[in-house]
Amino acid sequence: MKIYGKYLLLAAMAGASTAAFAQDSYDAETFSSSDLNGTARFVAMGGALGALGGDLSVMSTNPAGTAMYRRGDVSFTASGLFGNKGQLGFDSSKMSLDQGGIVFTFEENGTSKGLQFINFGINYQKKKNFFANIGTEVENLNGNLSQTFQIADLANDNVYYGSDPWGTLADLSAESKKHDGILYHFDMDEDGELDKYFGVGAKSADYKSHTYGATTQEDVNLSFNVSNQFFYGLSLGVYDLERNRESRYSEVGMDGYGYQINSWYKTSGDGFDVKLGFICRPIEESSFRFGVTVHTPTFYNMTDANGATIYYPTNSSYSLDNGNYDYKFRTPWKFGVNLGHTVGDNLAIGAEWEYQDLSTTHYSDIDGYSNEYFESVNEYTKETLKGQHTFKVGLEYKPIDDFSLRAGYNLVTSPFKDKAFRTLTFDGPYTETAFTNWGATNRFTFGLGYKFKGGYFDVAYQYQMVKGDFYAFDNYAEDITGNAISEYSLSPTKINNNRSQLMATIGFRF
Repeated sequence: MKIYGKYLLLAAMAGASTAAFAQDSYDAETFSSSDLNGTARFVAMGGALGALGGDLSVMSTNPAGTAMYRRGDVSFTASGLFGNKGQLGFDSSKMSLDQGGIVFTFEENGTSKGLQFINFGINYQKKKNFFANIGTEVENLNGNLSQTFQIADLANDNVYYGSDPWGTLADLSAESKKHDGILYHFDMDEDGELDKYFGVGAKSADYKSHTYGATTQEDVNLSFNVSNQFFYGLSLGVYDLERNRESRYSEVGMDGYGYQINSWYKTSGDGFDVKLGFICRPIEESSFRFGVTVHTPTFYNMTDANGATIYYPTNSSYSLDNGNYDYKFRTPWKFGVNLGHTVGDNLAIGAEWEYQDLSTTHYSDIDGYSNEYFESVNEYTKETLKGQHTFKVGLEYKPIDDFSLRAGYNLVTSPFKDKAFRTLTFDGPYTETAFTNWGATNRFTFGLGYKFKGGYFDVAYQYQMVKGDFYAFDNYAEDITGNAISEYSLSPTKINNNRSQLMATIGFRF
């Protein structure tokens, strides 16, 4: 499967230049995922408010939840994020403005049947905060594996397919008149017409990266309360995405020579989606309710740019930057089921399940058309990503009327299939070979709420745990005769992306 995925892309690239394309399944997963974020109450209850409603952040999950409002509401939320040790001169923490919104209620009649309220709201919040620090030594090299093997493979593909210009990573690394190289270079025949490159096993290596930026969403919401028993809602979401990553990979070979590649990437984009929601209280005398949600894909227009500098064993350096390249990206459909129940005036319990099939993410060119390259990437994404489930539970208990205790939990299953790997094209702009297959995400949340005359103040704490298998590079390599020499698995380095979030919301009812 690994070799098939690689050569599926190579075959697509053989007839056309790909210098303008760099997207893959790992980017697709990143652009499709979301954090647990919003108001402090929403976060403290694990986001399990889809059927309970009455919170501005439910516009982003079940739009029908705002139909529970009988008074207007306005709120603002800020937080501090605390992650792994800072890398590359960046801090391990940052401040964030996470939410700001308002809802207006319009009572339609004073009877108990028929249309009761039409509510209109607007809410801004961070869908995903890309803030992350990763720093690790690469384990299990044993002098047998090296990033240079993968780079040599890319350089040899350039020679075989006659690619000109070469891809950024191969051009940075191979010998040329412009700079010294980190690869060994041989002629394969007496006439010197066939070039061949190969690397050398690594003695040690380390990787560091810092990622920052966010996907923000602005939801415009309309909801309806019918007979205080049926609730309908619709949200139009507008998204703005900016993601930046800086990384450094350093390696010392068994021959004693070392090199370092400093890379940077920037992705920006904007998109939209439509979210539909329904909540029903099936037994009029009971507070139990259930809800269903459907989210269309988010349709993005994206722009990427990247570059890198390599520092050679001779203490020289060489830099290459790629210009902007535009494309379209589509996230999966998302479906959800919500449950909610209140006991008296003191206890509320919510539970939710959401599902999206990440293998259905889709790339196309800026005009919306596919081509051989994007068809190959989309096919490879089906091999790499899978359906993802999110489970949410939360509760709120009021020991006294104006004071609330809250807790919640999320489980988000891993988006990756077994033995997923990143495929790089031989003439593409990627300069990082590293990838991480993240496992399940666990989120634990707690919070407090206090009501005062005309308003409320809430605080929440969230701890997110996620572990991953980190690979600094692919493990495929050939010797100078073209025979595979490293077709055995590189054992992963275990890493984590754990982080804490402390947040506060101030709100007013009118």
